[in-house]
Amino acid sequence: MDKSEGKTMKAVLYQGNPYEMVVKDIPRPIIRAPTDAIIRVTTAAICGSDLHNYHGLFSTNHTPYTMGHEAVGLVHEIGSKVTKYKVGDRVVIPDFFAEHGVEIVYGEGDGVGTDAGGCQAEYVLAPRADDILFPIPSGTKHELDYLLCADIFASAWTSITSTGFQPGDTVAVYGAGPVGLLAAYSALLRGALRVYSIDHVEARLHRARSIGAIPIDLRKGDPSSQILKLEPNGVKRTSDCVGFECINPEGKKEEAYILNDAVKVTSVGGGICLTGVYWHGPRNHAEPFQGPKLAHVPFDIAAWWIKNLTITGGSVPAAAQEPALIDLITAGRAKPSFVFDHVVRIEDAPEAYRLFSEHKVQKVAIDFAPQLSETNGTKRKYGEGSDVKGHRKVHVGGRDGS
Repeated sequence: MDKSEGKTMKAVLYQGNPYEMVVKDIPRPIIRAPTDAIIRVTTAAICGSDLHNYHGLFSTNHTPYTMGHEAVGLVHEIGSKVTKYKVGDRVVIPDFFAEHGVEIVYGEGDGVGTDAGGCQAEYVLAPRADDILFPIPSGTKHELDYLLCADIFASAWTSITSTGFQPGDTVAVYGAGPVGLLAAYSALLRGALRVYSIDHVEARLHRARSIGAIPIDLRKGDPSSQILKLEPNGVKRTSDCVGFECINPEGKKEEAYILNDAVKVTSVGGGICLTGVYWHGPRNHAEPFQGPKLAHVPFDIAAWWIKNLTITGGSVPAAAQEPALIDLITAGRAKPSFVFDHVVRIEDAPEAYRLFSEHKVQKVAIDFAPQLSETNGTKRKYGEGSDVKGHRKVHVGGRDGS
């Protein structure tokens, strides 16, 4: 019998009720195939895309299911054909992977995800472990940095790449949430001349300034108008890190707002990447606020055409970037963990979702291993992260200022 069979674990579950997450004991995953591994999660995170579920805009008919697709952990058990990893190895679990030609996403139920479950749990099943997991150095160093490689650091990095970015370019990033901040950080790390970071939340704008980006307050009017006063020819590259839950300067939801404003601010021959989620599907009982309008946005195609802009987008396979980003972190060249400002135990995850949704915290980590929770030699304090108070300067290249 599998040694995990019959045992339980704590997990964060979405039960189909918007604005509500729960923590319950559920069965632990078990080895089902010789290529499987079981990972004991040491730290997980709440992603901005998890909020689409929380807000009742993205789900599946089959609830409840375990949430989360960002995690770091230790190999707890391996199948007989796993050769690359051994028990005790420290690994990053990527947010999604391909299985028989189908995209499998952790933490989204069986509609667009996998019955392997989600990563906001004490244990996670890793099918085809040799193929999908990524090794990181043993110990506890850079735990929060490596955690971001599971999804949003890779997504942010790819968003900048997909705009056609070259060193010396000017860049605008819509959204200064975790992905947007990491997109701005990635552009600066790679040699952007100037980066404009757009948001309506004061704390996020402060954090953008702390990494060297130029904050643009959405509440003061169209970002394109504000930026064009500083860049008369527009910026060369634009990244949308918000998606279909975006708002206009009046604070009202307007699904097409960023796309059309991005066309205005991007210079002739430039590039735009839509990294934020744009989605709709047949509404189900767990998506009471979903609707077909979310997939159909009015777009000024003539303005796009006459400027000869390139627009790309779509989901980002973190696995394509993880090895390079892990190496940058290990070498001390990148420290993306500045986006974290809230660390909780799993029991406090439902409240953390609320705080994240209300923009009262920047990025949440869930600590499953208090005895291992030392980050860069400093014991974590629950309710806050590694760079919370005072928005200390974060120098691109990987060192926090004092």
